[in-house]
Amino acid sequence: MSNINLNVNYSSKKGLSLVVTTLIILVFSSLLALTLIIYTNGLTRARMRSTGQEDVRFHKEHMWVYSYGNGTDRAEVAFKLHNLGGKSVAIQVIDVRGTEIDWSKVYYHLVNRTSEPALLYSDINYFNWTNLSGDNATIDGYTYFQAKGSIWVDANQYLIIYIKAPEIMFKDNIGTPAMLAVATTNANYVTEVVIESVS
Repeated sequence: MSNINLNVNYSSKKGLSLVVTTLIILVFSSLLALTLIIYTNGLTRARMRSTGQEDVRFHKEHMWVYSYGNGTDRAEVAFKLHNLGGKSVAIQVIDVRGTEIDWSKVYYHLVNRTSEPALLYSDINYFNWTNLSGDNATIDGYTYFQAKGSIWVDANQYLIIYIKAPEIMFKDNIGTPAMLAVATTNANYVTEVVIESVS
């Protein structure tokens, strides 16, 4: 009876199956990783759409100083806020040059995008600060309400704010940048505004 060398044939088949097995494992691992990435991405996007993200932007910011002949200076701040996020936010604090503004000095108007489209893109005009008094004031034909506390801004809504005579800006500050900030529950939004003169 002759001896047959089975080891050679068996080794060749074993080597081929090792390569095939390795390829199958690599392809399976790649598909598993890709599936996990797609699932996580979809889950994150769905969660972002459902809960919304907070994003507030400043527009048309102004700080004016009116200098009277008797040496008295009076200031006024005005700006627009656009809530670009997917949920309503509450403006809880307004800060000018590092000082929190009292709500009684804040007048606001929530822009109706349908009936007041001109307010979305127009600049903000100076308004005599002495007329910012009482529960409301009429500025350029629109009613502004005196703030009594936090101001709610819905998703994709514009808010216009006038601040009466902050006692932290004077004639000497004209031409210099000043910090303007608003705070919500989740974030602080800050910008710089160059102080202007009112002639």
